[in-house]
Amino acid sequence: MQVSIAEQTLPPSSVAAQTTPTKRDYHRILFFINVVLVVVGYGLAHPTGFASVGPMKILRILVLGISLFYLFNSQKHYQYIFKGRASWVIWIFIILNIYILPFSANIFVSFEKFINLVPYFIYLNYFIVYLFRVYDKEYVINFILRCINITYLVPVASFILFGGGFAQEDIYGEVVGGFVSNHYGWGCAIFLASSLDILRNKVIVSKNKKILLFFLCIIATYILAISGSRSGYLTFALCFLIFVLKNSNTSFYIKILSTIAATYFVFHLYTDNDSALNKRLAKTETQLEKGDARSAIYELGFNTMANHPETILTGFGFYTFREAMFELNSNVDPKVLRINLHNSYLELFFGSGLFILAFFLIFFVGKTVWSFAIHHSSRYTFLPPILLIPFFENNFNPGQFLFFPWFAIMFYYIHYNERQIKIEEVIQQMPPVRKHQFL
Repeated sequence: MQVSIAEQTLPPSSVAAQTTPTKRDYHRILFFINVVLVVVGYGLAHPTGFASVGPMKILRILVLGISLFYLFNSQKHYQYIFKGRASWVIWIFIILNIYILPFSANIFVSFEKFINLVPYFIYLNYFIVYLFRVYDKEYVINFILRCINITYLVPVASFILFGGGFAQEDIYGEVVGGFVSNHYGWGCAIFLASSLDILRNKVIVSKNKKILLFFLCIIATYILAISGSRSGYLTFALCFLIFVLKNSNTSFYIKILSTIAATYFVFHLYTDNDSALNKRLAKTETQLEKGDARSAIYELGFNTMANHPETILTGFGFYTFREAMFELNSNVDPKVLRINLHNSYLELFFGSGLFILAFFLIFFVGKTVWSFAIHHSSRYTFLPPILLIPFFENNFNPGQFLFFPWFAIMFYYIHYNERQIKIEEVIQQMPPVRKHQFL
C-alpha cells in the first residue's frame, strides 16, 4: 500500500485505516506472544511435573506489563487510542464486579482473582481500539485469526512431534506430547475453523503455506476425532453447518462434496465400536441416566441460591463457590465439590450474580453473535469454538486455554461499529499553520 506524504506526517492513528501494515508493528508482535505463551505453558506443564507453571505465570505477567507500557506509552503517537466509545462496556463490567465484592464469601480471594483479570481486560480492550485506529477492520479480524491459528497449531505439532501415533482410535483422558485429550479437541476445533477461514478468504498466505495448512487440517481432523472431546465435536460441527448454510464465497459443488466427505467420515467413526466418538456417546448416555459430577455441583449451586435468594443478584463471590457452599449449607458432601465448575458462564453467574451475567451476555456475547451474524457469517466460520468451548471450561482466568481468543474476539465486536477516522477529518481539525502543509 502506497502511503501519501500527508499520511507519513500524520500520527498513525489518524491515517485512514490500512489494509496491510507498512512497517513492523511491535504491538501486534507482543499480542501474539501474550496469546502463544498461554498454550505453550499448558504444553510444558505435564512434562515438567507442573514445575513450569510458576515461571510461566511470571513470564506472562512480565510480557503483559511490557505490552501495557508500550501500548499506553504510544498514546502520544496514537492520540485517539482512548476515544473508543464502546470502552464504557469494560469499565462498567469492572465497576459492577468491584461493587459486589463485599457480598463475597471471601472478599480477599474474590478481589485477588478479579483484579488479576483487570489488566488483561484493559490491555485487550485498548489493543483492539489501537488496531481499529491503524488498520482496516477486515485486516484486524484476519490478523487475530492468524494469531489464533498459529497458536493452536502448537497442540497439533506437539502430537506429531512428541509421541502421538496415527494408529490410535481413542486418547480421551490421556496425556500425549504434553497436552491432555480435551486440549487437543479444543485446540484442533479452533485450528480447523481458523484454517478454513484463512484458506477461503483474502488473507496474505503464500501458496506453499496454503498447501501445508491443508495437510495440517487433515491431521488436526484426525486428532480431533480421537480426542473424545464432545465440545470439540459440537463446535466444529456448528462451524461446518455455518459453512454449508451461510457461506457465500464457496461454490455449491464444494459444499456438496464437503458434506459427503464429512458424512462418510462420521459414519465410519460411528460404525467403529472402538472409536472415541462411540465411547463418548456411550458415556454421555450413562451420564444422562445417572448424572455426573458436573450436574451434581450445578444442582448444589442452584439449590443454594434458591435457599438464599439475595445471592441471585450478588452471587457467592468471584471464584469463591466452594467457600460459599460450605458457609451457606449446613451439610455438604465434600465429594460434590471435588471438581471445579468447568463453565465460564456459570462461574460468572454463581460468582457475580444474575445482573452481571445478563450484562456480560448482552454486551459481550450477544454483541459478538449479532455482529458476526451480520458482518461475517457469510464468509467465516470461526465463532462457535471460541464462544461455546468456554461453556465447558472456565476461562475467566488469563492463564486459561481459551482466554485470549475468547476475549479478543468479543472486544473486536464490541468495537466493531466504531467509526474509523478518515484523513480528511483529521486535517480539518488541525491548527491553521499545520493545516496549510496539506491544503
